[in-house]
Amino acid sequence: MNDFSAVRERLDKRESLRIVLFGASNTDRYMAGTHWGDVLHLGLRYTYFKPVWVINSGAVGNNTREALARFDRDVKSFSPDVVIITLGGNDCDTTPGKFVPEAEYRANLREIARRVEECGALPVFQTYYKMDIPAMEPERAKGFLKNMDIVREEAAKNNWPLIDQYKLFDQLDEDTFRYKYMLNAMHVNEQGNILIGFEVLRHFGLNIDRMRNPEPLLVVMKKHRELIKQMENKKNE
Repeated sequence: MNDFSAVRERLDKRESLRIVLFGASNTDRYMAGTHWGDVLHLGLRYTYFKPVWVINSGAVGNNTREALARFDRDVKSFSPDVVIITLGGNDCDTTPGKFVPEAEYRANLREIARRVEECGALPVFQTYYKMDIPAMEPERAKGFLKNMDIVREEAAKNNWPLIDQYKLFDQLDEDTFRYKYMLNAMHVNEQGNILIGFEVLRHFGLNIDRMRNPEPLLVVMKKHRELIKQMENKKNE
């Protein structure tokens, strides 16, 4: 079952946990300020009171082909327990040499999961947040949406845990999304990072109210609760 029970079981049973974040600029520390990996790290530490390491192995501009080429150095070498994989936004880049066709993209996702499991770790797949689609090059935007669907399909088919960040961000009204959470058309700002981090924690089964919350965190926490409530109400309609 891709319901995160295995993640929670590892948290409950292990004395320590090592999580590697594997992706592109969505994962790399793209700007100064709170990163979603920081929120994940602090949430786990404050809840479980045990050593937790969150290792950022994001690389700006990577597609799945390039990510696979560095897997041994940037993931396997850390002996992870969990790997959060967020890839696909650059596989649809129409620049010659960057574009990865659908069949290869699917195969690469499976190969990454296979290698993660070979390390004895659990692969957790994550969609990107919603990008500013109208501001993107049309063919890339179309490919991006398709790739996020592929992540969902492959996660369901292979029973991989999935965090659907796009679905969360899609609940925001356009002005809030564009002007409060986005740095540019393809990247979130600090508050967008915090929102991503809270959604990861929610899937890990953590109560974000237990975190120590400076004022900027409290603002995004409130918005996160509102979005989750909206999503649950829609599900029950």
